[in-house]
Amino acid sequence: MEHFSVGVVGTGYVGLATGACLAYVGHRVTCLDNDLERVASLREGRIPFYEPGLEELMARSAGRLRFAGSERLAEVAGEADVLFVAVGTPQGGDGSADLSNVAEVARAIGRSLGGSTPREFPLVVVNKSTVPVGSAYYVSTLVGDGIDEAGGEGAEFRVASNPEFLREGSAVHDSLFPDRVVVGTDSKEALDVLRTLYTPIVEQSFPTEWDPRPKVAVPFVTTDLASAEMIKYAANAFLATKISFINEVANLCELVGADVSEVAYGVGLDDRVGSRFLSAGLGWGGSCFPKDVAALRATAREYEHETPLLDAAAAVNERQRKQVISKLQRDLHTLKGKRVALLGLSFKPNTDDLRGAPSLTIASALNSLGARVIGYDPVAGKAAAQLAPDIQAVFDPYEALRGAHAAVVVTEWEEIRGLDPSRAASLMREPKLIVDGRNALDAAASQEAGLLYRGFGRGYDRG
Repeated sequence: MEHFSVGVVGTGYVGLATGACLAYVGHRVTCLDNDLERVASLREGRIPFYEPGLEELMARSAGRLRFAGSERLAEVAGEADVLFVAVGTPQGGDGSADLSNVAEVARAIGRSLGGSTPREFPLVVVNKSTVPVGSAYYVSTLVGDGIDEAGGEGAEFRVASNPEFLREGSAVHDSLFPDRVVVGTDSKEALDVLRTLYTPIVEQSFPTEWDPRPKVAVPFVTTDLASAEMIKYAANAFLATKISFINEVANLCELVGADVSEVAYGVGLDDRVGSRFLSAGLGWGGSCFPKDVAALRATAREYEHETPLLDAAAAVNERQRKQVISKLQRDLHTLKGKRVALLGLSFKPNTDDLRGAPSLTIASALNSLGARVIGYDPVAGKAAAQLAPDIQAVFDPYEALRGAHAAVVVTEWEEIRGLDPSRAASLMREPKLIVDGRNALDAAASQEAGLLYRGFGRGYDRG
């Protein structure tokens, strides 16, 4: 197998998972970041966020994986065959993606190329960040501008789009065993390099102790730049819409007395639909779905094009969080002076990420209505307490339930799924209300233990 020298600019979830996995399958990788404290921590083998398996993967790749500050970009760009741009593209005020970080890196890459000795082969610059359609051409222009600034002539590079599809909490698995690898480029040279770079992953030819399942070749999708960029947005927008759809169905189930869990199971058996992303509850959060749906809608507005389906998906998702407050008010009547426990604070299990987390929105609303909010999360409690003063963080789920009039299941951590309903009931005050925002608990067992159970779309006649 041919091994490449790879640079990765940015050590967030995407950049660090990409760098560690490429090093694990045999490439020489340097990850760059402008946060020198983060770089120092990574050199010691510690990652700055919670991601199962990533520290272990870094340790296994130690001989081929190194970390450096962004001031080493010129050196890395001079040595690298491939340079990934994996910096943040936060949501702007109008919903569009903020490309200022990408632009800064692109110009810096150009300056590095313009000021270096001529290369034998063009550098392949890869957009790994989630960027709007057209961004590859924007990056190409900015790299060229940087070369001109440095007075370079003949510094060659090629640009490609290689969107990521990893999920926080399973970034290692999703990087090593992806559903597909998508590469968009108008350069045969770039395509050949990236095809070879990903050969160990596409062919699943690396040691598979990470996953005992049989090796299955990964589809390698090649397309144009714009289509590759759109694939990323369309995939996330579709999944977000699927979640909003089942939540719309759940709200109707409550009215007619049906159980959305049974409905989703029956619908999901149809292989045209599939069972994934049909879990009703509080809706989607995190850093990807909200940002990507907003960015796609913003792109449509640039072309004066309407997106009523995406608009509705976003509206349904926002409404689901308000449903929690309505359910609490229905049984508590007033929230003033009531103690409400939020069980789970991160936006999903197996991560400490609070970006777009429903817990923050719910806590703010409860606080404004006079409730006292106690929060528990196995990994995100301290961060939530710093980010949201509305939440009094505790580090044991039963401590959160002690004296609570109501509890809301916000994140379906195993520690929360496994709660003892009898113990919970013995600690809570009347009416001992449980609003299960993820339909994660056993409704019958909760009721038998003396809890007043309210799920999403499960019908009030069933609890």
